[in-house]
Formats: sequence, structure tokens, C-alpha cells
Amino acid sequence: MHPPVSPLPPELVELLQLGLTLGQNQSFAIVAGRCSAAQAETILRIREGRLYLRCASSWKEFCPQYLHISGTQADRIIRMWQQHGPAIFELRQLIRITPEDFRAVEPFIKENALHFNDEAIELDPQNAEKIAGAVDELRRTMPPKEKPAPTILESLAALDKQCQAIVSEFQRIANLKCKGEDRLRLELTLNCASAALQQIEMEHGLYPQDPQA
Repeated sequence: MHPPVSPLPPELVELLQLGLTLGQNQSFAIVAGRCSAAQAETILRIREGRLYLRCASSWKEFCPQYLHISGTQADRIIRMWQQHGPAIFELRQLIRITPEDFRAVEPFIKENALHFNDEAIELDPQNAEKIAGAVDELRRTMPPKEKPAPTILESLAALDKQCQAIVSEFQRIANLKCKGEDRLRLELTLNCASAALQQIEMEHGLYPQDPQA
């Protein structure tokens, strides 16, 4: 059971009546992604207007006590509203869709309808099945999203792991006490790798820094 809460100020009561019901069922709806556009806008207004300070010392304290969701969940809802407006909440009332997939279909949503195959499908519960099929088709026809090129730090982090794996493999083979042709091949491979790394150092002046310099 939730601990008893203090009476809400009239300003908050008026806002919460726009569609926000402080109860367990409402909290499940928000967590399940069924938060309505009116509820999302209300949460935004409460936070941006700092109205929560009338009955709680902080946003993190207010959210679980009065909204029955965490401050992180409330902030996520607000970000979705700020990035996509009411359309994403209206669509999520009908079908399950991630913010990433919504970006792909967002250009096709206009005037409370999904425009697909020369048809404007109204965002209405009666059209939920039809909308789900249209969204699936749009997602399939969208070109795959290109991954951004890794940064230098990301590339170096991956290279560091590869180097550690290579050194470990050299060590493993050396521990086998290779003889004859196997030993010669190990020495040749190790020398070639060492020479190639030294060449990179020379070409780019990548010498270890003297800590006393």
C-alpha cells in the first residue's frame, strides 16, 4: 500500500484533473507506455512550473508519492513530449511502438491521422489493427539506419581489447614450448608485429614520454 499523502493544493488538483488520476491503475498505464497526451502534458506542466514544491521538497520525492512513478520515468515521459509532442502518446494509446520506431513513422502522422497508401487512418481505437499493420509496413520499407562512425576514443578502446587478446594468444603459444619450424614461425610472426608497430611509432612520432622530461 502507498503511504497516505497530504491533501493537494488547489493548483495541483486542477492540473491533475486534466487526465491524471493518482492511483495504482494509472501508474501501471504510464509504465506500460499507455500514458495519454493529456497526462504527459500535465506532468510537464507540474515539473516546469515547479508546482510540485507546494506539496513535496523535490521532484524525486513528488513523483513516487503523488504520481506513483519514479522521477526518472516522469522525466522520460517529458522528453518524449518535448521531442514528439502529443502524437507519440496518441499512437502509443493504440499500439506498442518505441520512440525509435516512432521517428520513422512521424512524418506520416498529420492532423490526428496516419497517412498511408493515399489513406488517412484516424488515430482511433477502432483503427488500432489497421494502424498497426500500416506502421509495420512503413518500418519494413524504411532504409536501415546507418550507425554513426565510432569516435577515436571508441576505436582506441576496441583496439586495446584486440591488442590484449593478441598478446594473450602470443603468450599462450609461447607457453607451449614450440620447437623447430613452429618456433621459427612464432619468432617471425612476433618480430613482424613488433617491427610494424615500431614503424608506426617512427612515422608519427608516437614515442613513450619520459616522465622526468
